[in-house]
Amino acid sequence: MKSATFLLALLVATSSAVAAPKRLDDRGSPRSQVNVESRWVHSGEGLNPEQMNAMVATIPNLEFRLDTSAYVGKRARIYLVIPEFVQGLRGPNGMRVEWTTRGQFMAGAALPGQRALVYDGPIQRSSMQESLDLSVYLDARYLERGLRFDPVFEIDVVP
Repeated sequence: MKSATFLLALLVATSSAVAAPKRLDDRGSPRSQVNVESRWVHSGEGLNPEQMNAMVATIPNLEFRLDTSAYVGKRARIYLVIPEFVQGLRGPNGMRVEWTTRGQFMAGAALPGQRALVYDGPIQRSSMQESLDLSVYLDARYLERGLRFDPVFEIDVVP
């Protein structure tokens, strides 16, 4: 019985030793409010409701500067996180974000409330800079006025 209790305690300690993801400081990013216009994806007659309400907005060359100084010399995974609650969106199924990159990050996609891997490797500098080209796909049935979201980056150190 003692060994089973010790094993359980060891498993709990091991699982809690894995650090929770940390949000990366991106205050160095040249941010400003980006006003984006969306357009309809499909046109014509005979569209189903999903096609009729499909919109896309593109945001080219959105630059991020991430403070990675605490992780230099370590191997890490960096994730792009889309917030679960997006102002102006009535539900997470009404939006999908896709991106391509202009540097060392990986292209990907995520829904609100998800995080997607964008980098897996050694952290070599105290700051990482990346530019993303975003495409925000929207379902007009979920939209309210003033859609606003602010993606963030999280880091996990890999042992």
